[in-house]
Amino acid sequence: MALLGLRLLLIVDALALAAASTISDPIFRDVAAFPIILLGILLAIACLSGDLVPPRRRVDVVCSALTLIVPIPSLLLPEGQRVAAVAIIVLQVVPLVRRARVPRQELPGSAGTRRVIAALVIATGILLVFAVALIWYGATYLVQPPKGVFRRGPYMTAVGMTSAALAWQLQPGDRRAVLIGALGPDGAEHAAVNGLLAGLRPATRYAWTANVGGRSEAAGAFTTAAPTAAVPFTLVSFGDYGSGSEHEYAVGRLAAALDPRLVLSSGDNAYLLAAPPFLDRAIFQPMRTLLGEAPMVAALGEHDIAWRDGAAVMSALHLPGHHYAVQYGPAQVVVLGLQVDAYARSYAARTIGRCHPACPVRFVLVHRPVSSRDPIIPLLRRRGVAAILAGHLHRYERRELGGVLEFTVGTGGEGASSAGFTPASPGAKASMIAYGFLAIDVATTQIDYRFINDQGRILDSATEAVHP
Repeated sequence: MALLGLRLLLIVDALALAAASTISDPIFRDVAAFPIILLGILLAIACLSGDLVPPRRRVDVVCSALTLIVPIPSLLLPEGQRVAAVAIIVLQVVPLVRRARVPRQELPGSAGTRRVIAALVIATGILLVFAVALIWYGATYLVQPPKGVFRRGPYMTAVGMTSAALAWQLQPGDRRAVLIGALGPDGAEHAAVNGLLAGLRPATRYAWTANVGGRSEAAGAFTTAAPTAAVPFTLVSFGDYGSGSEHEYAVGRLAAALDPRLVLSSGDNAYLLAAPPFLDRAIFQPMRTLLGEAPMVAALGEHDIAWRDGAAVMSALHLPGHHYAVQYGPAQVVVLGLQVDAYARSYAARTIGRCHPACPVRFVLVHRPVSSRDPIIPLLRRRGVAAILAGHLHRYERRELGGVLEFTVGTGGEGASSAGFTPASPGAKASMIAYGFLAIDVATTQIDYRFINDQGRILDSATEAVHP
């Protein structure tokens, strides 16, 4: 009866694995599948231990052994979890059918005790191997700091017309002073105080260097804001990127090549877990060059707020909260958080267009795309918002909502979705599954939008006039 129960539990576990395989988000899918697979391995070990107790049935032993082995290589296939689930079910149905035809006669003795002891010994060994593998994986991949003096940065946290700010982290245990200096085109040198550079000139390009122990260890450049859009500038926007993938690195490099003034993130800045040890791999290593020249204005997605309501991401990026506004010269970015709800609408009504100097170019940044029926749309239209920038969906879309452009750019580097899991939104003027970012070129009278994929190709473009 014990073996019958174990086989039935294995079948239930396989059904759970098949259900987990339908989750569209690859991070959530893997997180959900891991404990299911681990439980299935332990159950298979227990089955095999019982099958090895005399009288043995060769077919039962082979099926239990294959249940341990077959699912592992199958997980490497594109539909690996479903293949593994089907394999487990088949391998357990065969012994059940044979048992119904020819019942097994147990020999007297301590077979039950031997099964329990064997299962516990083998399970302990397997768990030990898994623990060692997880520790090795975490130490060598997930939380390993980059080489060099700096663990993180230096990276921009703010830039205005006459000031800029940088932040950084040295390697653990390194308490040396970091001297940040900036050099303007006129040869004037500016020294940072606690990372703050003051007394800068508007609309001016500055090169900064970071000196540690008498040596220059990092460098970058930024441009202060102009009071009007008479001096054209570029912003970049993307979301759903924080996975450390090669696509994220490509997006970061290509976006940095455009010399943007701000990086507008629509959320999910860190996948797996948005805890402090994982942010270097998710954000600061792939985006190092980009963040060395432009501060990130970020909304928080579901993955970010899963850890203490986004505290780690907000602290690392020096964000003031879930809802806030940032101004770069004539451009204002109003961040509405995870989604547009009653508080976000109220905040938008109090904030959009309230800036000094005047901000004729206005953007709304939010993680989840806005519904075309949301009551915030008339407000955004009246306030002259140029575009809503969103993420969440792992695809690129351009829509028009009651006269307001909306760009969904959940394409920053985390696994691309599929048409089955993430279909195109009704009425979208452009919709595609790709990796990439949105370049926003702001000039005096118009704004040009370009969606650029991770190979540098422009896949979509749009233009609109600047609202007076």
